[in-house]
Amino acid sequence: MAPPRKHREALLASAVTLFRKQGYAATGLAEILAASGAPKGSLYHYFPGGKAEIGAEAVRRAGETVTATLRSLAAEATGPGDLLARYLAALAGWMRKSGYRDGCPITTTLLETVPEHAAIRDAGEAAFAAWAEVIADSARKSGVPPKRAASLARFAIAALEGALIQCRVSRNDKPLKEAAAELRALFGAAR
Repeated sequence: MAPPRKHREALLASAVTLFRKQGYAATGLAEILAASGAPKGSLYHYFPGGKAEIGAEAVRRAGETVTATLRSLAAEATGPGDLLARYLAALAGWMRKSGYRDGCPITTTLLETVPEHAAIRDAGEAAFAAWAEVIADSARKSGVPPKRAASLARFAIAALEGALIQCRVSRNDKPLKEAAAELRALFGAAR
């Protein structure tokens, strides 16, 4: 029987949170260990590649969490505009709750590590592609032609990433609200 992986999960959850809040470069391994409560030897046991390996896995995990959230919202939404409006409203709430300190769970890490760390870049690329596929699928189901659905989905991610940055700078959620309204209109007109 394999030993429990509770320390791995705690390390990963702590890394995701710390990287999102303060960035990859500003987060040390000792800080990840302290936040996780895991014993010191567990970090290199589970992540023998060190910080770059935990960075790639943190981006992968955070990306999967967002994908699951988007899928859940897509199942309830009336189409891609509604899906994005719901997701951006949730982001606005999370941003307010964090005092505008949080942002996208992967972007800060990606901005600091790409192109030096291929594994982190690959994890980010896969995450963005998965998010776009959920949005594109919703668009196709609402009658948007496949090529246009894929392009608009990638644009939607670019818009929401830009809106998140603007929220942090302005310390209000107006950019997310405006992006949601514009994306709803854009997808509505694309059918």
